[in-house]
Amino acid sequence: MRRRLRLPDQSREVATKSDATIDRETALKWAGRAAACYQRYAATGKIRWLLRAENHEHEAMEHAALVGDRGKTLRAVQDELERARRSG
Repeated sequence: MRRRLRLPDQSREVATKSDATIDRETALKWAGRAAACYQRYAATGKIRWLLRAENHEHEAMEHAALVGDRGKTLRAVQDELERARRSG
C-alpha cells in the first residue's frame, strides 16, 4: 500500500504550531500507542506486543525530550508508561 503525505495538513501544522507543541503532541501519541501495546501484551502474552510497546515507548521518550520544558513532558510520559506497564 502506498501512502501519500498530507502536505496541506502538515504545512498548516508547522505554520501554526511551535516545534515544542508538535513534539509534545507526537510524544503523547507514541506514548498512547505504547500503552495500548502493553495492554495487548498483558492480554495475550505475545512478545510481539511487548516489542512494539518498547519501540513506541522509545519514540515517545525521544519526542518528549525535544520539547524543551526542562524534562516536564519526559517525566510525565515516563510516569504514564510506568503505570501502563504495571497495570498491563
